[in-house]
Amino acid sequence: MNETVERDSTFVIRGYELRSAIIFVVAFIGVICNSFVALFTRRMKTMNNPFGWLTSSQATAEIVQCSVFAFYYAPMVFL
Repeated sequence: MNETVERDSTFVIRGYELRSAIIFVVAFIGVICNSFVALFTRRMKTMNNPFGWLTSSQATAEIVQCSVFAFYYAPMVFL
């Protein structure tokens, strides 16, 4: 009546590993995209106005926040 099912355990992803990988990937993509936004808003002459400065400042703050998530928070979830 009691059957034991043997599974191949060579490649098992635990829940916290998957969560950590998703957080890292999303945050790293955020770092890359916000870096492009910050660089391009500073280089474009049409964005040399208060809106462009705010956009660049916001992107820079998002780079810091995404970096913290990618390189500090995601490894903590993994461990």
